[in-house]
Amino acid sequence: MPWNMMREVWDYCTYNMPFFILILALFVLLNYIQDYYKNPNGYLVLLVVVLMAFLIYGYGMLITRDRIKGGVRLPKIIIKDVLDLGIKSTIVFIVYISVQGFVMHGISSPLHFPDFELEELLLNIPHTVKLVFSHSPVDSLIFFVVGAILFYILAFFMEIGLARLAYTGRILSAFNLLDIKRDIDLIGWKHYAKEYTIMIVSIVVFLSLGYIVIPDIFLNYVWNTVLFLFAFATQFLGIGGIYSEVIAVKSE
Repeated sequence: MPWNMMREVWDYCTYNMPFFILILALFVLLNYIQDYYKNPNGYLVLLVVVLMAFLIYGYGMLITRDRIKGGVRLPKIIIKDVLDLGIKSTIVFIVYISVQGFVMHGISSPLHFPDFELEELLLNIPHTVKLVFSHSPVDSLIFFVVGAILFYILAFFMEIGLARLAYTGRILSAFNLLDIKRDIDLIGWKHYAKEYTIMIVSIVVFLSLGYIVIPDIFLNYVWNTVLFLFAFATQFLGIGGIYSEVIAVKSE
């Protein structure tokens, strides 16, 4: 259930509270830098944004690797590993998301729907309902059913690819589609779909709590950063947990 996963994320992140506060402070700083450089143009801005992506995704990969190896708390920050995995995982994200965007656009465009993004649709239910009632029932059914199936398949390969990258450190392992399919076959597509859905719902719940507004601007900023950190950890812990099952089956 999502609540169990959310509790697991809480326990993992707060196992060492002083270190959690340190990671939270770093995320507040990274988010502030990204917000500050969101609008201006220039090579410096691009460099800063790219560096932030490397640092964030790199640490996410450390969480995934730690979870695969049975870790119970946020891993130490190893700059060399963060940058190495950050650069590689960013490349993997860009390739898979580009393919996913191209496929989803091919489904959505003829039906006059926006590109399919599961988390966004779940986070903005009023907008999703409006989309349904502004299109024919047949178009809506095709959009959601076909879109969901394709989203899951593409996301399945990307998440296992990222987990393989975190485990092996080799970027090519993230693009070996045949081996990725074999890994999914080991734990079963139905089981994977269940675990992935729980992960998605947990992320949506964490981010939805951001609608609770704290009057103080700084405290509200920290509150939203805490929720982002939990949602962030949920994704990388989730794929690490799924791939740890793959490793367990292989070792039997």
